[in-house]
Amino acid sequence: MSGLITTRVLQSLEMLRLHKAASALEEHLKRTHERQLSPLQFIDGLLGEELAARQERSIIVRTKLAHFPSLKTLDSFEFDAQPTLDRRVVNELKSLAFVERAENVILCGPSGVGKTHISIALGMHALSAGYRVYFVTAQDLLDQIHAAQLDGIPGHKQRHLNTVPLLIIDELGYVEFEKAAATWFFQLLCQRYEHHSTIITSNRSFADWGTVLGGDDTLAGALIDRLMHHSHVLNLKGESYRLRSRAPGMPTTVGKPRRRVGPS
Repeated sequence: MSGLITTRVLQSLEMLRLHKAASALEEHLKRTHERQLSPLQFIDGLLGEELAARQERSIIVRTKLAHFPSLKTLDSFEFDAQPTLDRRVVNELKSLAFVERAENVILCGPSGVGKTHISIALGMHALSAGYRVYFVTAQDLLDQIHAAQLDGIPGHKQRHLNTVPLLIIDELGYVEFEKAAATWFFQLLCQRYEHHSTIITSNRSFADWGTVLGGDDTLAGALIDRLMHHSHVLNLKGESYRLRSRAPGMPTTVGKPRRRVGPS
């Protein structure tokens, strides 16, 4: 009789698409018998395993959709190489209160000092907490703007950019936006203002953003005003991680910088 009931429960679990619970049923029945657990404890354990499996699958899917160029954590960040970076500020950001409050994070500094690492790490932490995250470089964003313009689509209203709870825009400053694209970018961040959080990494000071955004200092000023209204600004300094890890004997000077495609 018990075998028949077990079969029926398994079939029910599969029909309800509780696949992890179905595969773990026999183990939980055995554990319940050995530990003399109550029926409620048995159900709690079985459903808990199903929920954990679903959460893990959800994180895998959302990580793929986030388009991170690599996976980083704050635990692997070399804080000792950034003595001016206040760990308390980073730990506060790790609490993700800034996402709840729709605040922004601006990471400024030269190439290779860890801006992208921190932005990805915060993004992954938010993703693990259940938030949707989308990572895009300024160059890729510019390509999306051009594609939207060619298709006649109002790009700043593209749902995946406008409504994602945490948008990470990496390497602002390595490419310059023409006037139309700069206006599109401004409209996007206006749409997100006080509704969703944005992390921006940049190798340029705020004073140079006008040059980056179509040579329009007025637009850049309006954009910075909105970003800074609810914002955390982290200035990173020092030598590039990549230069510090170069092979012994390699020259310390480099030639004219090429267009960058990797993380900073």
